[in-house]
Amino acid sequence: MFAWVHFSPQRVQHIAALACKDFAKNEPDWLADLEALASLGTHGALANNIHRDLMAKMQALPRLPEPFHVKLKFAEPLGWQDQGIMLPHEMFSVIFHKYPKTWRKSVLPSEHKLHEWWEHVEEHPQMLNHPIKTRDQWARWGVPLAIHDDGVPITGIGKGWRKLMTMFTWSSLLGSGSTLDMLFWIWSVFDKLCHTGDCDGTMQSFFAILKWSFFLLWIGKWPDEDWYNPLSAAGKKAGSFLACGFFGVLFAIEGDLAYLTLHLDLPRHSLQSGPCCLCRATMRGDNSWADFRANAAWLSCCWTPTEWLNWPNRSSNALFQLPGVTAVSIALDYMRCKYLGSDMYQFGSVLYMLCYFVLTGTPLENVHTCWAFIKEFYKTHNTGSRYRYLNKLTIFCRKSGYPKLKGKANEIRHFGAALLGLWGAHMNGALELHRKVHLMLKLKVRMETLLTEYRDESALPPAAAREFTDACRNMMLLYTQLAEHFVQEGEKLFDITSKSHMVMHSAILSNYLSPRRVWCFAGEDMMGKTQILAKSCVRGISGAAATVKFAKHYRLGLHLLFDGHD
Repeated sequence: MFAWVHFSPQRVQHIAALACKDFAKNEPDWLADLEALASLGTHGALANNIHRDLMAKMQALPRLPEPFHVKLKFAEPLGWQDQGIMLPHEMFSVIFHKYPKTWRKSVLPSEHKLHEWWEHVEEHPQMLNHPIKTRDQWARWGVPLAIHDDGVPITGIGKGWRKLMTMFTWSSLLGSGSTLDMLFWIWSVFDKLCHTGDCDGTMQSFFAILKWSFFLLWIGKWPDEDWYNPLSAAGKKAGSFLACGFFGVLFAIEGDLAYLTLHLDLPRHSLQSGPCCLCRATMRGDNSWADFRANAAWLSCCWTPTEWLNWPNRSSNALFQLPGVTAVSIALDYMRCKYLGSDMYQFGSVLYMLCYFVLTGTPLENVHTCWAFIKEFYKTHNTGSRYRYLNKLTIFCRKSGYPKLKGKANEIRHFGAALLGLWGAHMNGALELHRKVHLMLKLKVRMETLLTEYRDESALPPAAAREFTDACRNMMLLYTQLAEHFVQEGEKLFDITSKSHMVMHSAILSNYLSPRRVWCFAGEDMMGKTQILAKSCVRGISGAAATVKFAKHYRLGLHLLFDGHD
């Protein structure tokens, strides 16, 4: 509880002191560990020293590596600051050697699963001329990895002046279990504190270190140059295997679209001349991303690894210097592109139609009618994640622009079936427009059903993938037809953004990599779980120094979690 800061160090000391008194009355032998906790801060007399004393006693407990200490340059007046980074290659190695059950749970369940995974992605565009194919028995030894980045509010939560801390994590694409089991923290930083120099920028320096660590994972051996002191414990391992021959392959780069632009220097998703990192589609013209037909022109201009590497305007981020890593390695986030993207506009527009055009009462009366139906639907169908309330027009009506349903990703994900039932109960089957809305919703629900049916698969089976892709394509075609209809009517309904195009990419690739495998629900959950820890670490110290404190707590908490596996 202390490691994840659910308990303060003072509370730990106080509980231990009370427990010692109880044991003194009933037990002849005192528990040494409990007595040590009770003695912290001179038996509680010096409360401000308890955290220091407790961390000192716990420091030798974890078998996990110490955070890698490096100085990074921050914006003035901070300047150069010590930072603690949990290097992926060190974690990969120590999990294999020191926490075997965690290795089987979080990294590599079995060699059969590994071979099966590589079979599924054999035809993935990223695998075209991938350098892994030049290595002996690569499908037996290469572990596919992902990196994820996201921002989490630490101070001023819910306020306009809130400050975000960007957190970087990595994971195995074969892992399972809870969020903390699967995602491993690397480093975090307040973006506003970063120095933006060309050579010594905070992010540039961090990505150089991250590239070095992932390159060592690719090699599968401890380094014999760079960063480590040759006389250090890590330096003495130079040239030896990280994990008895297993090596890591950075296969998926995950994160929201803003992260892809801000940190990876990839096209902004609102860019008219080319918003997509996987293809050369444009906003308008023959290559328009809004063309969802099976023979759309943009389908023939998707990037291949070689073409992207030869493109003079490609990203200069250090990660793209790793073997086999290109823009084709980007795993578009189905959660943000669909549930927090196109679904919000589609569902908001359908609710608007119901409340303003279809039902006979006033808009406010109609939204209450809709909410009553939805609540009953939730109850009857035992819906998992539900809206707690949906009884105000402002939930989907905005002061300007298109209707857009507010909500969390999981609420929106489970809302489609309820809205389909609601629309079906009130639609006019004689109207083609109403039938198109009904079919669009029906196809959306079918897509969700397929993802749920094959939730444990790394890729959708061929028949399911074809059905999923066809359902997505036809749903998007209906979406565009509805949008065009209301443009002619002078109504702002069914706004289409480039996120719909990203969803289409995810559907097309589902035969090789299921959207569930790389969506960022786990990443979002990780942000929530680490938010409490991060908030406690910024109290009384600079934002740049908070990372060192965070790393120490995280290392301790992760050790206790891994020990629970063994």
